[in-house]
Amino acid sequence: MTEIVVNLKTTLNLILMNFRAALQSLVCSILLIFPLYMVAQQLEVQRSYSVSAADLPEYVIITSENTKLLGGINITIDYKRSQYEDVLERLESLLQDGDKLRIRNQTDLLNAMHSLGFDFVEAYNATAGSLGVGGGGSDLDVFGSEAKFRTNMVFRKKRD
Repeated sequence: MTEIVVNLKTTLNLILMNFRAALQSLVCSILLIFPLYMVAQQLEVQRSYSVSAADLPEYVIITSENTKLLGGINITIDYKRSQYEDVLERLESLLQDGDKLRIRNQTDLLNAMHSLGFDFVEAYNATAGSLGVGGGGSDLDVFGSEAKFRTNMVFRKKRD
């Protein structure tokens, strides 16, 4: 009987030590990962812009498309053949750069453009063609559709 009690105590001590080690690992993991998660969720605007608002045109139209891949958006600016081609291309690169501006959705895009010195003017649908249209041609299947939605957002330089 004494031998069973000693074996039971030893087993319980081993279980308790393993539980403590697992709990310590869990707490350490949470303490390391949680601050990284919080930083990743903030819109960070670094002041080392490669784009100056003074060099940009009065209006900028930015097309955003939901990628549905990890909840992000694709950002494009039509700058070809524009007199502002170089600076608009740099703005597009800046907005797409996940290290400088953490833009994951249209709200982040609005806030980033505001920080860059632009006011939001208007948004309109940029998607061409049908969007998951049903057999009759009159029903719009938004929830079950595989279509991607593109939105043009118009921004204007802030006025002093």
